[in-house]
Formats: sequence, C-alpha cells, structure tokens
Amino acid sequence: MRRSAIIHIITSVLLITASIHAQTGRLAPGTGIVTGSIQMEGGGPAGGVRVAVIPWDDTTGANLTSLAETDSSGKFRLVDIPQGRYFVIAGRLSSPTFFPGGADRTKATAIVIEAARTISNINFKVPADSRRPNQIASVTLVNAAESSAYQRASIEKNAFTRIKMLRDFETRYPKSTLMPRVYDDLMDLYTAKNEPDTAASYGEKWLEREPDNVWAMVQVSRSYGLSQSDLREAVRYGELAVTTVAKFKKVSFAGRPPLFRDYTPEQWTTTIADLETSTASNLSWVRQVVTWHQNAVNAAVRSKR
Repeated sequence: MRRSAIIHIITSVLLITASIHAQTGRLAPGTGIVTGSIQMEGGGPAGGVRVAVIPWDDTTGANLTSLAETDSSGKFRLVDIPQGRYFVIAGRLSSPTFFPGGADRTKATAIVIEAARTISNINFKVPADSRRPNQIASVTLVNAAESSAYQRASIEKNAFTRIKMLRDFETRYPKSTLMPRVYDDLMDLYTAKNEPDTAASYGEKWLEREPDNVWAMVQVSRSYGLSQSDLREAVRYGELAVTTVAKFKKVSFAGRPPLFRDYTPEQWTTTIADLETSTASNLSWVRQVVTWHQNAVNAAVRSKR
C-alpha cells in the first residue's frame, strides 16, 4: 500500500462515525447538520483545516461536539450535532477562528441546531497557518495497536481526556512514527489550556523527530512568546523557521524534504507560500512581544528609582 493511502486511512478516522452517517444519510435522533466552506485569507480554498462546533457556553473550548477536516476544495460537513446553541470554529485549537471570522469569541455568531435540520452556507476565512499540516507523511508502517490507539484519541471530544490518551500513547509507543502527530496535538491542546511552557516542551520533542519541520518551529516560537519564559528561544525558533523556508525555496521539487515527498508540485508551491507568510508573521509578532516586554521591564525599573 502506498504511503499516501496509509495517510488517508489514518487521517480520515477523525470522524469515522460521522463519515458513516454522511454516507448513509442517517442522523442520530435529535441531531442536525452544519455544512459550509473555508477559504484562506489570502485567497483560495483551505483544504485540511479542522472544523468543529463547541457549545456557546463552553468557555474552555474543551468539548468539541463535532469534528471534521475540510476537503481539498475547502468544504466541510459536521453531522450528529445535538440540538442546542453552538459556535463554529476552524483552524488550530490553540488559535481558532470563529464564524463569521476572527479570533474574538465575543464577536462570533452562534448557530442554533435543530433536530433533522441542516444549516448550510457557514462560509468564512481563516489565516494561512490554520491548515493542519501533513505531519505523518513519513509514516511507512503503523501497526494495528498504534493506529487504533491514536484513532481513539483523535475522535475523543473532551480535550482533557484527549490529553490523557495522547500522553498514554507516548508512554506505550515512544518510537511510533505517529509521535510527530501526537506532539502536534498535545501542543495544540496545552496551548488551548493556557499552558504554553508545557506546549513548548512537546514542541521540542516534536523537533527531535523532525528537525526541519517548520510548523513545529513556529509553534514552539509562539509558545515561548506566549509564556514569555524564554523570549530568546522564541526569537531563535522564529528566525530558524524563516531561514528554513528560505532554504526550501531553493530546493527543486525532486529534492524536497522527506516530510513533503507525497506532495504534488502544486501542493509544494502552495505550501511554501503559506509557510513563508506564516513564518514571517510569527517572527514579526515575537519581536513585538520582545519589545513590549523590554519596555515593561524598563518602566518597572524607572518606577523604582
């Protein structure tokens, strides 16, 4: 079986039950459907972006009532959503975009799910770094036990339970080729829990497995920037991400890194452009954090004189 086929099997189980219902047209009693499409802010469809709904009164964002990924055209379909009021979110759990756009939850529009009804045309845009990267492109063999354990963690709706399952996976299968994906998930979840230092520690582990992974560099840089525990590292990883993308731009399609071996020429070109935008934006933000922090320190010193 080709690696791309294995990848498809693993990633598609994010909503196995939902897929079955979507194919059969059946809904669980008392539930509804949400459909729509996601576009990148710079233009073009946002394929591979996670989309979910969360209860409008869930301030932690820990309970993902439904979860799916957009297809190559940016379309998504969320099924088996119990009746109630929800926010639709897209992108990374640590920095979601709320429908109809933006990261500000207070400006989000809630939707009301009714039994056996479909809410369509939930269309909005997300930042360029919202796409879920293909972190397991290097997977060649994954045994059934590993695959099943990761699948169960992937479809777990409660964030706290999901963290425990992913950490258990790390303990049981420390050498699994799925570990980069696990570390990506853990970074996302701990950032959402407002524990950026813990997120950074998992990012460091991620980069031990994939030293050239620009997505991981950006996430580690952001984590250190958010915690302000080590702003030098925030800048270092931010600069490393920018220089790594610059190196990628000079590499021919045939010589692309292993992480991108299954990409088409078009996907490779689009990915490089997205990475260039994301890394530059992150480095700019990190430098702003450093400036703000230094100004705050200077102001505190002056006030004590």
